[in-house]
Amino acid sequence: MSDSQPKIIGEAAYALLLRREDVSVSSLLTELARMARKEQNTQQQQRIAQAQQWLLTHRQPAGSDNRVHSALRGLSRQEGSVRMPSADTDDS
Repeated sequence: MSDSQPKIIGEAAYALLLRREDVSVSSLLTELARMARKEQNTQQQQRIAQAQQWLLTHRQPAGSDNRVHSALRGLSRQEGSVRMPSADTDDS
């Protein structure tokens, strides 16, 4: 994974979280495709394509759960990570 891939994947995940959508490999790939279509910078488009390729290599059949081995596993525990409030939480 290159240095820019976690940032790009994180941006895609954050966009999904803001829309309260599930974050999965499939939804990340869809979001990355949307980001690439909007991107004007050719280098950034290439970085997004590389992130998509990396995610494709980690895509598993629906019945298989390999999250324990995922490089993304520890991202939510890192300093500076963003936690979205649960939809079940009461705002009052």
